[in-house]
Amino acid sequence: MSRTSRFWAVLLVAAGLDGGVAWGQESYLFTASLAGGLAGAFDVDGSRSFDHPTLQAGFGMFTNDRTLTVVRAGRIAFDPEQELAGWRDAELDYVNVAGEYRFRQAAYDYGVFLGLGAYRLRGDGGFGDDEETALGAVLGFTGDFDLTRRLSLIVELDLHYAFFDDANLYGAGLAGLAVHF
Repeated sequence: MSRTSRFWAVLLVAAGLDGGVAWGQESYLFTASLAGGLAGAFDVDGSRSFDHPTLQAGFGMFTNDRTLTVVRAGRIAFDPEQELAGWRDAELDYVNVAGEYRFRQAAYDYGVFLGLGAYRLRGDGGFGDDEETALGAVLGFTGDFDLTRRLSLIVELDLHYAFFDDANLYGAGLAGLAVHF
């Protein structure tokens, strides 16, 4: 067996053992979610309105008791008439990987998550369409309210910090559905 084959074999066995530990403690191993809500930017000149639509998809895996690793991808669409740090018709896209810790209750879980991600701000910068990319971080609070054994209502409050030149701090409030399997 080659060194590469042994590496992948060990990695698959380790992943299987880790998932087995989580599976024994939770009634599901994976969760997928889709949520929508409202968002805005904290550090822009002028109006700081938080009425911009946002959409976010998430996929998570239990890695230990009450601990998940979650990938979230989302978009905030800013008002075409409102200027965001020199950008018109701006959209913020992001992908984050976060560690999430949950506290169990009888009919719901609530938790906190912290992660790192990639951010892209696109829009009209005055000379046509332009974009800026940056690394960033996310901090958030989540609630997962059971509807059935495999379906739940989720609510999140997110705070994003992206290392852009101007507008760096964004917030979002989201609600949606999660499927557990």
